[in-house]
Amino acid sequence: MLAENKKSLWLAIGLLAVIVLTRTQHFGSAVYLPDATLAVLFLGGLLVARSGWLGLALLVAFGMDAYALGWKGVSDYCMSPGYWGLIPTYALVWGAGRWLAKREKPFAVLPYALFGWAAASTAFVLSNAFWYGFSDKVATMPVVAFAEAIGQYYLPYVGYTLMYLGLAWVAYGFLVSGFIRPKTSKV
Repeated sequence: MLAENKKSLWLAIGLLAVIVLTRTQHFGSAVYLPDATLAVLFLGGLLVARSGWLGLALLVAFGMDAYALGWKGVSDYCMSPGYWGLIPTYALVWGAGRWLAKREKPFAVLPYALFGWAAASTAFVLSNAFWYGFSDKVATMPVVAFAEAIGQYYLPYVGYTLMYLGLAWVAYGFLVSGFIRPKTSKV
């Protein structure tokens, strides 16, 4: 039991570390990895049962945003009261992972990929709807024009999430298959 708790703790910390390592540039650059927050939240829902982890993940993500805006010089163009719409958006992604975790085979490729895609796609629509609804920067834009303007970001937004989920799926497969085994000492 204690060993399981330690594994869960290290898994939770590892997932949060991925947010810290990737949250400074949304789509990445030559120097920075693309943002993995959605994939981490989905995996957190899938692998970390405690809902307190979601609150901690939100704090880490928002803390990294403050760091990126304050010290890294990232543009504040997307900052508005709509930013707080990320709370229900991220909770939905985590909840999709939790729901999948309760299925018989959560890492079966088809449900895993479909739930990951659906969660990321819904997050894209929801986060942009909050921004549109509560941002003064796009308030005068008709909905159709806004949808056309943000549509170009759908593929990278969802694609990077699926890329990270694919990497996690492969890593999980290696771990479960026994391909990567911890060394045991002979007594």
